[in-house]
Amino acid sequence: MKIITTAAIALALSLGIASGALAHAKLVKSDPPAGGQAKDKSNIELTFSEEISGKLSGAEVKDSAGARLASTSMIDQKEKGLMVMMKAPLKPGDYKLDWHAVASDDGHRTTGTVAFSVK
Repeated sequence: MKIITTAAIALALSLGIASGALAHAKLVKSDPPAGGQAKDKSNIELTFSEEISGKLSGAEVKDSAGARLASTSMIDQKEKGLMVMMKAPLKPGDYKLDWHAVASDDGHRTTGTVAFSVK
């Protein structure tokens, strides 16, 4: 009985340590920043806490009426960043960037929104 209890405790501790090591990709920085103004009207950059999967991560830019604007996205060379490139420069107004990122190490998906404006 003592061996089973010890084994169960060891297993629980190892699972706790393993699950703590698997982190989700969290947005740590955006350019433009949330609530800020875009300096570059053609590109938006997102930086995450973990490496993300390029095939499973992406973003959509919407105008103030909620219309989706044409863009493409790609992972940067460090694989912690997502570059969103607009097909046409953004005009003055308010925008929302809805993003989703899948962490390369654990496969968990995170989502979020960055609101910004263009003057």
